[in-house]
Amino acid sequence: MQRIRKSLVILTILMVLTSLSLTAVADNYPGLTASVQEIQKYGNLTLDLKPAAFYDAGYELGDLLTVTVGKQKLELPFVSSYSDVKTKDLLLRDDQDSNLAVVAINMGDFAKTYQVKVGDRLTFTLAEKEGYLDQYLLHQLSRSNKRSDYSTDSVYANFRTIATTGIKPGVIYRSSSPINNEFNRAKYADQLAAAVGIKTVVNLADSPAEAADYLTKQGADADYYAALYQQNQVITLNMGVDFSSPEFEAKLARGLKFLAKQPGPYLIHCTEGKDRAGFTSALLEAFMGASVDEIVADYMTSFENYFKVEAGSKQYQAIVKNNIMVTLHSIAGQPAGSDLNSIDLAQAAEKYLSRIGLTPTEILILRARLSVDPAIYYKQPAVRAEVEKIEKYGHASTNINIDDFYQLGFVKGDLVTAVFDNGFVLEAPFLDGYYVDKGDPLVRAYPGHQKIAVCINYGKLYQIADLKPGSKLTLMLSQKEGYKTQYEIRKLSRTKNRADYSSDAEFANFRNISLGKIAPNWLYRSSSPINNELGRAAYADQLAQAAGIKTVVNLADSAADITDYRTADDFNSPYYADLYDHDQVITLAMAIDFSSNSFRSNIIKGLRFMLQNDGPYLFHCTEGKDRAGFMAVLLESLMEADRQAITADYMLSYQNYYGVKAGSKKYQVITGDLNAMLKVISDSNDLSQVNLAQAAESYLLAGGMTQTEITQLKTKLSTK
Repeated sequence: MQRIRKSLVILTILMVLTSLSLTAVADNYPGLTASVQEIQKYGNLTLDLKPAAFYDAGYELGDLLTVTVGKQKLELPFVSSYSDVKTKDLLLRDDQDSNLAVVAINMGDFAKTYQVKVGDRLTFTLAEKEGYLDQYLLHQLSRSNKRSDYSTDSVYANFRTIATTGIKPGVIYRSSSPINNEFNRAKYADQLAAAVGIKTVVNLADSPAEAADYLTKQGADADYYAALYQQNQVITLNMGVDFSSPEFEAKLARGLKFLAKQPGPYLIHCTEGKDRAGFTSALLEAFMGASVDEIVADYMTSFENYFKVEAGSKQYQAIVKNNIMVTLHSIAGQPAGSDLNSIDLAQAAEKYLSRIGLTPTEILILRARLSVDPAIYYKQPAVRAEVEKIEKYGHASTNINIDDFYQLGFVKGDLVTAVFDNGFVLEAPFLDGYYVDKGDPLVRAYPGHQKIAVCINYGKLYQIADLKPGSKLTLMLSQKEGYKTQYEIRKLSRTKNRADYSSDAEFANFRNISLGKIAPNWLYRSSSPINNELGRAAYADQLAQAAGIKTVVNLADSAADITDYRTADDFNSPYYADLYDHDQVITLAMAIDFSSNSFRSNIIKGLRFMLQNDGPYLFHCTEGKDRAGFMAVLLESLMEADRQAITADYMLSYQNYYGVKAGSKKYQVITGDLNAMLKVISDSNDLSQVNLAQAAESYLLAGGMTQTEITQLKTKLSTK
C-alpha cells in the first residue's frame, strides 16, 4: 500500500510539473483580441485581425488555441484549410487566398451555434504549442495525377517489389490499382504487372462487380489484369479501411488463404496502394522477419512516391507515428506508443494470422510461398547484376559485360525489366543509344563501353532509385522486340570522318543563330571545341576563331575536364585554350536534366557570364544538340523567334550529324524532344496557346534572374 501511495505521489508531482510547464509555455505567447468583421454565408466568422497578427504573436499552424466567445471557452486548431479538421470540428483558418483569419465549424454554422454577431469580441490564447501539429501535417498531403510530374512509371504507380528480411525481391509486389483509374495510374500499374509476370493478384479494394466495371472501362489498358481475372487468378475482397474490424480481418484472412494456394509472383493492391496494401504488406513483412525499421521504410515509400514527403521531415515522422506504428502495435497486440524492440514481431504476426483464421498448415504454406527463390519466377533470359559505379550523369553501370548480355539472348529493341534488391522496379528498352524520350529509362549497351548500364535519359537514376556501387538487381526479358519499331525510327548513326560531311561547319555542328531579334553573326552554337571525343574539337575551334568568338559558355565540362583535354595527345584547340586562359570561358559541368532546378540555375549562371563579357558568344556541350539545344531553344524563344524557326534550328543538329530528313517519320519523332523542352520552359503540357517569349522570361525569373538582367540580356543579344 505504501508503494502504491508513493507511486501516486510521484505521478501527482509529474502531473503538476507538466501542468506548470505547459502554463509557462502558454504564458510566453500573448493573448489576442479580435472583433467579428463579417459573418459569411455559411456562418463562418471573419476577424478584423489578419493572419499575420497570429504569426507575429508566435502562433503557428498546428498549434491548439483557446478562443473565448462570450462566456464560452472553446479549443480549436490553427490551420490553413477546412479539410485540415474533421467534419463538425472547430478551426481557426488562415485563409491565405483572401488574407483573412476565419473562425469556423467545418461543415457547420459557427455563428448560429454559438450565437455570434458582427462586432462581438473574441479572445485567443495558446492552449498547447503544436498540439494539433501531427494531425495538421497528415492533412498536408497533395499529389498530382499527371505522369509527367513523377520520375518513372513505377514511382507514379507506386509499384515495387517487397524486399525486406525473409522476402526476396521478385516474389511479391505491391502497387496502386491496375484497374481503378480514379488517380490516372491504372494502365501504368497494369503494364508493370505484365513486365514482372504477375501470376496472382489480391485486390483488397474492389468487389467483383466493381472490378468487372473497371475492366470494361479500361479496355486495352488493362489487358494483362483482365487475362488474370478471367483465369480466376484475382481475388476481390472489397475491404474497408477499419483495420481492427472483424469484417476487415475476415476478408484479409480470405485473401491470404487465396494467395497461399496460388503460384507467384504475387501482387497486392488497393486503390492507392498505401493503406490497405500498406497494412497487408506490413503484416507479411513482419511475419517473414522484417525489422520495424524495414517495415517503416517500405510503408513510407508510398508517401514519398505519391506525395513527395521528405524522409526525416516533421511530416514524415507524423505519418510514421500516426499510421504505420499504430498498425504495428495493432498487429503485435501492444498498446499504442509502447516499445516494439523487445517484441518478436514475426511471432506476433503469426499469432495475428492465427487469430484471424489461418490454420497452422495455411501459415506454413504462406511462409513457404513467400520465402522461395525468385529465380523461379523471373522471365528468361535473366541475369543477376551489381552496380559497379555511378556514372557522371547519374546512370548505374553494372558488372555485366555487353557481349555476355547479348550471348544470353537479349536483342536491341527488347523490353527489359530491372528488379532492384531495394524494391525499385523499372521496365526499359534495351538499346545501344539514348533512343528514348527525355525522362524515360533504358538499359544501355553503349558503343565503346564494356558494361551494361541502367539509365534515365536526362535524369539521375541513382537518386530516383537510391542506388550506389554495390546495389544489386536482376535484369530479365519482359517483352521480346517490344520497342523494336521505336528503336528503328530513333536509331541515329554518325561518323568521326570529316570526309563524310559536306563542310567543317556541318561536321562540327557549328552555326550562327540569328532568329527572332538576335543580331546576325553574334550568337553561335556548336559541338565541343575542346573535348575531342567525337573527333570534331579542332574543327569547332577553328570555326570559333574565324567567327571572332570572345566569350564561351561550356555547358558540359568542369575545370578538371578542361585540364584533361589539354593534356591529351590529340589536343589541337589553341584558340579555345587562349580564351580559357584569359577567363573568357565559363565551365558549368551540367547534367542533362532539363527539368531540374540545378539545370536552370546553371543556365542562368552562363547567361550572367555573357552579360559580364563581350560578344560574339558561343555556347556548346559535347555534341551541341542536347544541353546546347535547350539553351538555343530558350534564347530563341526569349528573342521572339517563332516556333517553326526554333524547330528548324533544333533539328538542324540531327540533319548535320545523322542525316535525318525533314518531314520524315524520324524527324517527327525527334521533334518530340524539342516539345519536351518547350513544356519545361513554359511549365505547360499544352503548347498551343503558349507565348514563347513570355514563357522564356517567366522561366528565367522563376530561376532568380532579375527583370533588369533579362532586359540587359535582350539588349546584348540584339545589338552588336
